[in-house]
Amino acid sequence: MTRLWSVWVVTRLLMVVFTGVTLLPHSIWDASAADLTLYREWAGIIVGRNVFPLDDERWQYPPGAGVLLAVPWLLGGGFGYNWLFFALVAAADASVLSLLIRAARGDGRAIAQTGPWVWTVGVALLGRVCYGRFDLIVAATAVAALLWSARRPAVAGAAAAAGVLLKVWPVVVLLGLRRRTLWRMSAVAAGVGLMSSVGLTALGPGAWSFLEFQSKRGLQIESVAATPLLIARLVNGGYTIVHRYGADELSGPAVSAAARVCVAATVVGGAILLITWWRTRPPAADLALAAVLLALATSRVLSPQYLVWAVAVAAVCALDSRTTQRPVVVLVLVTALMSQVEFPFVYDRVATGSLPGVIVLTLRNGLLLWATVWSVLRLRGASPRMLRDYAEMPQLGDSPTAARSR
Repeated sequence: MTRLWSVWVVTRLLMVVFTGVTLLPHSIWDASAADLTLYREWAGIIVGRNVFPLDDERWQYPPGAGVLLAVPWLLGGGFGYNWLFFALVAAADASVLSLLIRAARGDGRAIAQTGPWVWTVGVALLGRVCYGRFDLIVAATAVAALLWSARRPAVAGAAAAAGVLLKVWPVVVLLGLRRRTLWRMSAVAAGVGLMSSVGLTALGPGAWSFLEFQSKRGLQIESVAATPLLIARLVNGGYTIVHRYGADELSGPAVSAAARVCVAATVVGGAILLITWWRTRPPAADLALAAVLLALATSRVLSPQYLVWAVAVAAVCALDSRTTQRPVVVLVLVTALMSQVEFPFVYDRVATGSLPGVIVLTLRNGLLLWATVWSVLRLRGASPRMLRDYAEMPQLGDSPTAARSR
């Protein structure tokens, strides 16, 4: 594993340097710097005034995110915020890699070693956005929940609850779990989440103001649903790009209809996955990857750092030689690379809706849509015999005793 850790160190150092050094072209540097500056501003409000940013429409995160963003401020007293933030992200990054390596060793199969490599390479392909935002830390909670679900369901439930309080999406790790594990994890997650929510609400006003701001979001230009409208804008015009709620959104005819289609597609896709879980009991990580990809592809808000969610779950899938998602994992990595091309390298073209930006965005979103459809089809197309064999075999994180007793 020396080579793996060497690649991890080199790529992460480059990501920190290119995120934290300002002597770079505007399109590469500015967006990452703006987010870190905003995080620092929010942290100062939370720590100094004991209130969440309830008057800032850009605040669109569950209250746990406020606590997380306040940690670098508390550690440095407001000084060196960016570098302390990088340190927190790097710690989460290294923790994920350590968990994946340990799981790969426990599996004993050579193919399981691809799991740690998927994480190391996938984050590098996404680039500096992973260290300029806090989504990697959220992804770490999802990986921990998936890997600990078999042996430590209570700890896994707490990890899932922590992820949901940072960003809601880690709830998908509960999908696909065997019923006994599902109930234990869900009970712990619900209990930890409820107690934490009460504490965060008491921390200060505005803990849940993000719900209002999030509900008012429009159709972000980077979303899959916005891509056909951006192409139509190049051909016929009629659409404008406006900056609202901290993002660039599309305004014009059919935008509201496209946003409603996103909601409907999420509901329909979610129902398909639930039926698949009920009928076939596929591997938990496989179902979680399909759910994450579905959430990304049908969301009206899609920021580039969200792809680290898919990379994280894909890395867990790659640990298992029985996964149905191995080809999809490769496609996720290609999508991650295109996401870095889209942001930050050509984002100035994307933000203005010019031809080069729309072409890159169309390619990225096409890959994401392909990965989503392929993931669901492979999940539903798995043979009953393969799934039966899977159910009888030990799961990731199972102890030898648990494996023998199954």
